[in-house]
Amino acid sequence: MAQISNYFKNKYEDGQEEIHKKINRHRRIILYKILAVVIVIIIISIAIYHNYKTMIYTDYTVLRTMNYEEAKTSSYLKFNNNVIRYSADGISAFNMDNEMLWNQPYQMQNPIVDVCGDYVAVGDYKKSKIYVLNSEGPQGEIDTTLPIQNLCVSGTGNVAVILEEGEVTWVKLFNKEGKNIANDRTTMDKSGYPMAIAISDDGIMLCVSYLIINGGTLTSSVAYYNFGNVGQNEIDNLVSGYNFANSIVSYVEFMNGNTSFAIGDNRLEIFKGDQKPENIFETEITKEIKSVFHNEDYIGLVYAEGRSENPYHIDVYNTSGDIIYAKDFSLNYSDIVFNKDLVIIYNSDDCVIYNMNDVEKYRGSFKESIVKMIPTDSITKYLLVSGTRTEEIQLK
Repeated sequence: MAQISNYFKNKYEDGQEEIHKKINRHRRIILYKILAVVIVIIIISIAIYHNYKTMIYTDYTVLRTMNYEEAKTSSYLKFNNNVIRYSADGISAFNMDNEMLWNQPYQMQNPIVDVCGDYVAVGDYKKSKIYVLNSEGPQGEIDTTLPIQNLCVSGTGNVAVILEEGEVTWVKLFNKEGKNIANDRTTMDKSGYPMAIAISDDGIMLCVSYLIINGGTLTSSVAYYNFGNVGQNEIDNLVSGYNFANSIVSYVEFMNGNTSFAIGDNRLEIFKGDQKPENIFETEITKEIKSVFHNEDYIGLVYAEGRSENPYHIDVYNTSGDIIYAKDFSLNYSDIVFNKDLVIIYNSDDCVIYNMNDVEKYRGSFKESIVKMIPTDSITKYLLVSGTRTEEIQLK
């Protein structure tokens, strides 16, 4: 009986060993298959990346066309992947399915328009009415009661404005329904004259540049106000501020949730922090700045060099203040924009596109004159806007 018992025991152990071998063999096969798939994905990704970096485009194909009534005096802006058209008579939004999303009529002599994410604000310079809209249409109206000098809108619909009242200048914050959230009363003697204003996407942080004249000396003060929980513990919600002597800071902007920057006539300043921004980079600018453009990752400065050959120069900074791209160019441009890591330089008839490795990705002429070239979410697709239509194009 003992021999029979040992026989079955050995058979059982041999069977278990064979099962373990099969399981291990199956696991190895699965692992090899996974590794093979990963290697293929890596190879394809490298090929796609290499193609992205080296692909040169020589022409374009029109994918879709949106037609509308001619409006020669209109201006155009990007609104998500749609187009905003505005003039003294009103503002409208169109999509590429040839549909008008909404239309807001008004009568304004000098409309000021700002776009952030899904929100648009439009107000009349020196007047007091502001309309707030998003992709669903009108969201509210604001009556500032005082003449508007400048405005900006956040991605939540909050609107910050600079208002004039004689010798007094106000910086006010409104929600999209028109409720006054915060006020800052300024005079030249107290805190200076507000030159520029910007609001963060979440509507919590407000940046204001003030010009101060003291004893014949010019100083710019860049102040940050926090209207969230952190700012409630500070006097007037002021969480940080920086003074720059002998400089006129006339441009401030938020790049992303953690980075903002200021441009003066002789300096670039970069700030980091989503609650109490700190000045992390500054550099002196000795050339004449002709244009400023940016996205969430880069700041572009264009200088007029005054040369007959390549009269313009671009410096591109990252959010740490490093110059990661520099380029001389000759195209007499009407606008320059980023599309991810591409620099698009164009006028009504011609366009050239570079990447940060200084590869000329595209150079060509438009088939018909345009007034605006708008990047989309794709690096090869753009919207070409004229007075009567918008075309969606694909580079090829």
